[in-house]
Amino acid sequence: MYCKHCGKELADEALMCPDCGTPTDGKRAAQKPALVNEQPSPRGTVALFLAIFAFVTGIIFGSFFYVFTGSAILLYMIGATTILPALTAVCLGITVLIRGEAGKERAIAIVAIALAGTVLLFLFLSVCIIASGVL
Repeated sequence: MYCKHCGKELADEALMCPDCGTPTDGKRAAQKPALVNEQPSPRGTVALFLAIFAFVTGIIFGSFFYVFTGSAILLYMIGATTILPALTAVCLGITVLIRGEAGKERAIAIVAIALAGTVLLFLFLSVCIIASGVL
């Protein structure tokens, strides 16, 4: 028999699903029930896209910022096109890992978190260096 909630195969005498905890009705299921959401979520892929976008725009606008240090417009562009997508990528990646999505999406989410985290760390270090007056 299969769990009504998560679709995992259960022993015929199981009173509840060991994976999700949903109680069974004790009857044999003739076939695997259709789950509400069997499509894999594209959250990991979206997170990776946002992380790559943040990385590229961070390089572009960051290099301009080092040349034109006092530009408020460049600070806004760095915030809007680098920091926000990187933070969103980290949040989406963590969501994929917490929800327990498996396979390719999980691996993509880990790469997205690592890349976006690197972008955020680099931006933080850059701000610290600029604030200290070294550059």
